[in-house]
Amino acid sequence: MTLPLAKMDSCWTQIGIQGDRSCPELTKVAHCHNCPVYASAARAFLDREAPPGYRAESSEILARVDEAPLSESWSATVFELEDQGFAIDTKSIAEVLEARPVHRVPHRTNRVFEGLVNVHGQLELCASLHGLLHIERGRRDSGERTTARMIFAHTSGQRWVFPVDAIQGVVRFSKSDLGEVPATSPRGAQALASGVLRWGQRSIGYLDAEKLLPQFEQSLR
Repeated sequence: MTLPLAKMDSCWTQIGIQGDRSCPELTKVAHCHNCPVYASAARAFLDREAPPGYRAESSEILARVDEAPLSESWSATVFELEDQGFAIDTKSIAEVLEARPVHRVPHRTNRVFEGLVNVHGQLELCASLHGLLHIERGRRDSGERTTARMIFAHTSGQRWVFPVDAIQGVVRFSKSDLGEVPATSPRGAQALASGVLRWGQRSIGYLDAEKLLPQFEQSLR
């Protein structure tokens, strides 16, 4: 029969490993954790009656947890186009590339469609986000150090590469963090952006890849 916890002799704190270590059983078990008395005390602790109000309090806490809304989190990669900041769903990015030559396609290259780029030995379609959003090139401060990159994006079976002036980093956010797209946004950005995110002291447009890549596709028609 398990002894009530109040009457259990906590010998391990007196003559055991936490006491003066005079218990003769220590020569056999080496540590109180290996002693049947210690194991019996552990069972008594686990089998003890719950204190008054414990079950009701636990049920209330669990009910609050079940009612709490789950906040879905997304990740977006932040990049620069001239003096504008934008972001795109990180899941839609296959790779961030070093800037590389774009091979023009005669009679097909236009303001948006720039041509083809070589990505690991395969030619991929390349588009200009500057052209799509009507952002004038060359407005960046000439004294500002930037590193040009290309974003290789894919979604719904479409694959496109587009140049950006710099990659700034990755931001995590929830749906509640998205603000309204201002009317002063670049022409075209309002139709392609799902909202506005905060990046430090700046507001950046969160572009929807599911809308962006089909717009690139339209430039081929």
